[in-house]
Amino acid sequence: MKNVSSKKVSFLKYFRLLFQLFLLFFIAFALCSCGYTNPYTQMNSQDTYANTLHITIWQNQTNELGLESEYFRLFNAWFKKSGRINIIFDESQADLKLTGEIFSIDLPGLFYDKFDDALEIRIKLIVRFTLYDNRNKTILWQEKQFTFSEPFLIDPSGDLTEYNKKRALLRIGDKISELIYVRVHEIVKSMPGYFQNK
Repeated sequence: MKNVSSKKVSFLKYFRLLFQLFLLFFIAFALCSCGYTNPYTQMNSQDTYANTLHITIWQNQTNELGLESEYFRLFNAWFKKSGRINIIFDESQADLKLTGEIFSIDLPGLFYDKFDDALEIRIKLIVRFTLYDNRNKTILWQEKQFTFSEPFLIDPSGDLTEYNKKRALLRIGDKISELIYVRVHEIVKSMPGYFQNK
């Protein structure tokens, strides 16, 4: 009799443990599925039309060859996340148009050693850009001189310093892309129904 009763007790303990594990798994799954989602990546159910945007390759007035192509790639990558705005390459079919210019780069030293040699540089990049309503050629948003900065380390190896500078310029490009991505969505959202009646 004791043998049967101990088997019952161990079965109940095993069942309770299994139930607790299942409950923990369910709670963990429920918490994980409550993550943040970008409000601009999916269309609202009431949205019937995704706006179209044409992005030009910006003019590059600096000595950093190819920077305009890198920034063009970053802009497109950001807008590929959007469910509200589609990138198109035919300017005549676009609702919106973004043009810009990489105007200048400045490299002032930030930290110096005892010999007054720069150890770290904060690269400053100035850009200009304009967002148009492409159907009536009106300006929706314009920045005539917008400055971004990013530090990078100086290394005794010239190659590594150049690499650090290029990485800093790409980080700036990502900041510009995010700023434009968020602001364009805010502009479109502030005009309900405006772009839905082509």
